[in-house]
Amino acid sequence: MPLETFLNELLAAGFMLERLIEPRPKPGLQELDETAYNKLHQAPCFLAVRLLRP
Repeated sequence: MPLETFLNELLAAGFMLERLIEPRPKPGLQELDETAYNKLHQAPCFLAVRLLRP
């Protein structure tokens, strides 16, 4: 699902977006798997949102 659709559905349901985070990998991953580190650093695979319901 596109990010736009995801957020718009939440906003239409009455939520307010307080914070959006795309966590990046910890530097230690680079030592274990440089390819995975580079991939996740450039294109995060996780999304965290904090929503408020007024």
